Amino acid sequence: MQFLFIFSILFVLIITNKLFLFNEEFLILLSFIGFCVVINEHLAPIINSRFEDKITLIKNSLLNSLNSLFETLSQNKLINNKLINLNIIFNSLKKYYLLVTYKFLKNYLNYLKIKEKTNLINKLIEFKQLEKDYLKFIILLILKKIKVLNNLNKFYSKYLQIKRFQTINLINKLNLINQI
Repeated sequence: MQFLFIFSILFVLIITNKLFLFNEEFLILLSFIGFCVVINEHLAPIINSRFEDKITLIKNSLLNSLNSLFETLSQNKLINNKLINLNIIFNSLKKYYLLVTYKFLKNYLNYLKIKEKTNLINKLIEFKQLEKDYLKFIILLILKKIKVLNNLNKFYSKYLQIKRFQTINLINKLNLINQI
């Protein structure tokens, strides 16, 4: 308001001293400037309040957007931290699994070696027993054959008149006498 008062006093002084000529263009210019001043004085608070409302609305909208962006980024950060922790957990699980697998395979190989040794020892024992049984069986077969041959030899030497069998019979009798 002070500006308008100072402007009107200055304008009156300029007009009274006849510094300006009043023609049509100048009067239209003065009317337009006066119109602009009046409009500015009356509409400025309304326009300012409208612009302040728009500024507040835009400011609130930006703050809401920034808050939602911050929340989204915070959630993404938490998710990324969880993923990093999950990666660490999986790596430790992988190391543990490899360690357990290594220990299992090592113990399994030791078990197989021990089992193989015991199986080999058992098979050797069985083979030794089989060898003894086989030896007994062969001895029994040989004894049986010898007995059969001896019986045949006695039979032939007694009942057959072949010279060879008679000689063998006499040698056997001689051996029996020598043993006595």
